[in-house]
Amino acid sequence: MRRARQLIRAILLPAAVFGLVGLTDAGPSYAGDKDADGLVAVAEAMNEFVEAKYDKALARLDAALKACKGKACEPSVRAEIQMAIGVIQGAGRKKLDAAKKAFEGALKEDANVKLDKQWATKELEKTFAEARQVLGPARPPPTKQQMAAVTTAQAALAQKDWSGCMQTLIAEMATSSEFAAGKLMLAKCQDAGGLLLEAAADAQIAAKYAEEENNPGVGDEAKALVEKLQTDTPTITLQIPSSWSEVEIKIDGVVVPADKVKQPIPHNPGKATIEAKGKRGKFPAQYKTTEAFDRGEQITVNVDQGGSGGNNSAVFQCMQAARTPADMQRCIDTGGKGRGFTLKAGLETMFYTDTLNTTVVSPAAYISGENPTAGWSVGGSFIVDVVSTASPDIVATASRRWNERRYAGSLSGDFKVGPAKVGLNGAVSIEPDYLARSVGVAVSTDLKSKMVTPTLAYNVGFDVLSRAGTPFEVFSEDILRHTIDAGVSLVIDPSMIVVAGATAELVFGDTSKPYRTIPMFSESVASRMPLGATRQVVSQNRLPFAPLEQLPTERSRFALFGRAAKRFEKTTIRGDERLYVDTWGQLASTTDARFFLDVNDDLRLGSHLRFNVQSSVDFWKRAYVATQSATGWNIPEYRTSDRELGALMGFTLGANVRYALARVLSAQLQVEGLYNQYFDHIYVFNRFGLFTAATLELEVD
Repeated sequence: MRRARQLIRAILLPAAVFGLVGLTDAGPSYAGDKDADGLVAVAEAMNEFVEAKYDKALARLDAALKACKGKACEPSVRAEIQMAIGVIQGAGRKKLDAAKKAFEGALKEDANVKLDKQWATKELEKTFAEARQVLGPARPPPTKQQMAAVTTAQAALAQKDWSGCMQTLIAEMATSSEFAAGKLMLAKCQDAGGLLLEAAADAQIAAKYAEEENNPGVGDEAKALVEKLQTDTPTITLQIPSSWSEVEIKIDGVVVPADKVKQPIPHNPGKATIEAKGKRGKFPAQYKTTEAFDRGEQITVNVDQGGSGGNNSAVFQCMQAARTPADMQRCIDTGGKGRGFTLKAGLETMFYTDTLNTTVVSPAAYISGENPTAGWSVGGSFIVDVVSTASPDIVATASRRWNERRYAGSLSGDFKVGPAKVGLNGAVSIEPDYLARSVGVAVSTDLKSKMVTPTLAYNVGFDVLSRAGTPFEVFSEDILRHTIDAGVSLVIDPSMIVVAGATAELVFGDTSKPYRTIPMFSESVASRMPLGATRQVVSQNRLPFAPLEQLPTERSRFALFGRAAKRFEKTTIRGDERLYVDTWGQLASTTDARFFLDVNDDLRLGSHLRFNVQSSVDFWKRAYVATQSATGWNIPEYRTSDRELGALMGFTLGANVRYALARVLSAQLQVEGLYNQYFDHIYVFNRFGLFTAATLELEVD
């Protein structure tokens, strides 16, 4: 329980600041001297509330509220303190009158404060609504003059005068102020006039204003209009030849940002002039067209300027010249390559999305140089992951999408030392809430005339788990990883290679997610929680608190793996198998098969099939049970809702195509569909995903 208290103290402070989790949805801006002390008091008090120490929690909050008087704290901080008092009075002591009084005080300090669903019960929600009614809405309701302007605009729109409709509302809001009904009516006028992009923007503002005006009718109508406009808005998708470089796209004379070119580009109905300029090799290239489209149309414009071809080296010649099993594997994987110094560089963009509202875009770049004859190589890579998700298992009550970026880079190199090859590598990965660093060394040697190559590798990782926007000295967990890999590759014949090995990883440190809260249930309710229960079902049946995830602080992981690859005249087949076990009681198996076909010297097609199945960890529960005693609530020591720690199975089916654009330049496209089924989870039953990767690679021998 002390561990949970430390985590909650360290986590709730920055959560309130950045609006990730906490008692309110809006984080305060720091200006008062006692702001930080006030928020720490809230964090400590809510921990005491979970432990049913209501008197101690209220005393702490009362003292904090007194210390925050005047300019000592921002109003939003005082609002959070009073919201905490209201939650403890209502959900803890069951004194709803006292809770209402505290909520009224919070709303007086910050009219936009909201009751977080993490602590809300039906009674508290009703009490908070009553408090808001007493104080009135956060945004004043429209005046009679403003509503008269809406009526005039409606009459103009009824006469199909959408321009007059717009002018009436724009003039009124310019002289008075913007209001929900006015913005909604303006969006309807714009929609009638074909200005769908402008209408969508104003409808979204109308929904926001409606919430602040406490006008659910206008809010619902605005949200419905936004959904309609999303369907009605036409889009333009551009297909740009892979042989083009330095591409600039203009639509109606406006430059399209480079990061938007590959996405469907929304446009109002009517006509669009599309211009493309760039280079094809050393020569300039350009394209121009005018397209017409109506509501809901999704058009594709193919900027087609042809392409060029090239040749790949013969696999058999490559394998005859191979000096090591690693060279053999490279010949099989690439369809053959030349000897001597090879420079390889590439750009890759990966995209992933799934039915759990997660999207990842990952642009990457890499470069390497090697000279197998001289026995050395060096390389590096850099990747950016842009993640957007509203997945339900991070914070069970979350409904808003959050975004983050990860930056990762790596360097590696190896060189010959007598009969052995020594490799060194290092990597770093930076996320808003996680820092990963690792260094490693690998040693291999050739035996039996280079037909047998054993390898031994060791990596150590120094990770720091934190919370986005929080200094490490406020909250962080150090995680140490030791990884040992041992393997051997066998050249069976000039066209076949077999690899076998084992991996052991020892992890020390608390890897619990500081954002993930775990709903608790009574014993009678837990046994009836259905598979894939929605957030609404969980919220209606859980106990009025949700402690943070807690995992064991040590984990040992072990795996055995094997691979066989065989090259035929124009095809390559490869199979992999991996068996896994760890000290958390999880077992897993992954089977992977790949097939490649060389259609001609320029074109290579491939397919991919993968199946994995795993059991859950020992402490996994679909619904965790909390029991109440005289000293407070008793909760399980270890608890998680991480779906990757539960029992599941998954399938992956994919295809890829690689085409030589020139002798030294090739492009590759990979598309894979993924399916996971979760056998014992709340929030999720299954997941469908799509993964794509587009690669442009330069290879000079």
